[in-house]
Amino acid sequence: MRPIRLPFARFSWIRLTITRRASVFLSLLAVVCLGDYAAAQEIRYSWMDMSFMGQDVGRQGALSPLPGQIVDITASDGTGVRFRGSVGTWKNFYVMVDYGSTDIDLTGLVTNTNTGFEEIVEDEFDYTTIRGGIGLRYPLRYETDIFGELTYDSLDFDFGSFAGENFDMDRQEMGGALGVRTMFGDHVQAYLHVRYSALGDADLTTGFFDTDTLVGVGAAWEVIRGLSLVGDYESGEFSSWSIGFRLDLSED
Repeated sequence: MRPIRLPFARFSWIRLTITRRASVFLSLLAVVCLGDYAAAQEIRYSWMDMSFMGQDVGRQGALSPLPGQIVDITASDGTGVRFRGSVGTWKNFYVMVDYGSTDIDLTGLVTNTNTGFEEIVEDEFDYTTIRGGIGLRYPLRYETDIFGELTYDSLDFDFGSFAGENFDMDRQEMGGALGVRTMFGDHVQAYLHVRYSALGDADLTTGFFDTDTLVGVGAAWEVIRGLSLVGDYESGEFSSWSIGFRLDLSED
């Protein structure tokens, strides 16, 4: 007799996860917004950066492309590149784009129940994200802004095939983010956000995407005039990190 699975257990886990992420965001928000940092410069919104990126997937799936044949896959994590840019501001508006492409480690098990054949195969698959949209900044004070973004998001899983199966997934949806940016003096910027994504999770067996709320934090340090070292981390069902360089397009 199968045990009864109570649906509220999953809801409780989801609520706990969201609560933890909200607590982290509010704590970081307090650190960023409190205090007075004299001589800090105004935040700039015209820049472009290139980063080395790490992406965590951590998902499994199974398909049967032929009678008696089963393909099980496990997608773990991988690395790649990330390009971002922003141009603004016109009456506190700006446009932004975020492109990431990573090669995710993939392990597959091909089984044929008719012949008893089994083979373990390893490969990589392409995980590609694109976000583009418009943002609005609201200055709290000279060196601190609250910002909101409305974006058009795209997520593409390109798995290829081990034995005739097709795990590929591709979808586009609207998304949004709310956050805060602040300057610490003239050379260090910190920022954090909460982001909603309709493509925040995926079931590799059914091919369906699900929503997620992600919490991100990052910083930029201007090492020489107009050039900064940047680092970011975003926590969610598909967590990611990046580190790279940013070129200030509005440098005087």
